[in-house]
Amino acid sequence: MTWASHIMVGAATAKVFGLNYVLTTLGAILPDLVEMLSKKMSHRGISHSVVISLVALVLLWSTPLRDAWIGVVFGHLVMDSLTMMGVPLLDERSRRITIFGGKLRTGSPGEFVVSGIIAFVAFVILGSFSVEAERRNWTELYRKGVIDKSEYYKNRFNFF
Repeated sequence: MTWASHIMVGAATAKVFGLNYVLTTLGAILPDLVEMLSKKMSHRGISHSVVISLVALVLLWSTPLRDAWIGVVFGHLVMDSLTMMGVPLLDERSRRITIFGGKLRTGSPGEFVVSGIIAFVAFVILGSFSVEAERRNWTELYRKGVIDKSEYYKNRFNFF
């Protein structure tokens, strides 16, 4: 997938789940950025590891970096798994995972149609129903002094 598609899906993920746009879209391009900056990494190797990314997401869940790792998992790995090359379970030598048989080619019209549909659904269809509005309410209630700090921290990341 191209960076444009990763950024679109990362922003769509941020919109639907009320996440930080900058961190989530940065996370959506992070695996490719790491490869680009490191001359020793092979394409879609360990930086695209499903296992490592999911472990990192669990470990970072209660930190501000959680939004970036959600971007890595959903904005990058899920999208790359739609391509013929897929994403590795652990490293470049391990089994690769594809979704829907990996039918898309990077840079193809299909890639842009899929990422465009995801962005359209997130921003146009789900935009008015997003969890972001609910999350903003907890912040607003805390700012107004209606709820205390412990209740705010308890509920601010509840999505459902």
